[in-house]
Amino acid sequence: MLLRIPIFSEYPMSQLLARATKALCYLALLVAAHAAQAERLPRILVFGDSNSWGWIASPQGFPAQRLNDAARWPGVLGAALAGQATVLVDGLSGRTVDADYPEALVGLPGALFNANRSLPAALARETPLDLLIVMLGTNDLRADLGRTPDAIAHGLRTLVEQTRSFGHGVATPYAPPTVLVVIPPPLGDVSRTPLRDFFADMAAKSHALAPAVQRALAGTPVFDATEATGPLAGIDGVHLSAAQHAMLGQALAPVVRRALGLPTPTETPQ
Repeated sequence: MLLRIPIFSEYPMSQLLARATKALCYLALLVAAHAAQAERLPRILVFGDSNSWGWIASPQGFPAQRLNDAARWPGVLGAALAGQATVLVDGLSGRTVDADYPEALVGLPGALFNANRSLPAALARETPLDLLIVMLGTNDLRADLGRTPDAIAHGLRTLVEQTRSFGHGVATPYAPPTVLVVIPPPLGDVSRTPLRDFFADMAAKSHALAPAVQRALAGTPVFDATEATGPLAGIDGVHLSAAQHAMLGQALAPVVRRALGLPTPTETPQ
């Protein structure tokens, strides 16, 4: 039996031209995508809770007002990077590492606050990303959730693994981002506002979180925010003060530059 090999003459010229046009268009799109990828600024996603959202601590506890974008630590970080990268923020007040709240909060299902459930969609929504900064763990200290520092740390490790195994978004060619975990500062004095009902007697647990995360995430870039800010100094003892937002954003700038291979302002790119 002879194999019948089609030759160009067997196809109408219009069909050949249509196929060639499609191939050229596809090639042009690939070239354009690669060019755009090479020219764009690195993209950073901050994925956190109310301390990334910009919650302003107050004597009444809540409802809370929000710091302006330039004053919260992701905005300070972006300014300190001086145009070297784009900083995006996904901050949700109440967000946990991997715990579901048993009931809805402010009309949102309790499961929506679980970062383990919501991170994949955030990555897909903001891709392409070069760096993911995760700062979570404070809400997991709530007494009603019963989490241990080790359990919170292992939950953070799962988020890191989840990010590293992330595919290419929704029909895109982009690789997963590098991950930097920022360990939140320990609780301050929580006795002065209604938030005491959630965080009373959790101070020791909050101080144990940093060493637990460092053990669980050995080999992963980790920054202990306490080195820059000390314990949480907002009047509620649960949130950063405005001054601490500035401290943290400035302290993270060199860490982020190293993670992305960016030159310092005094260096000249090779």
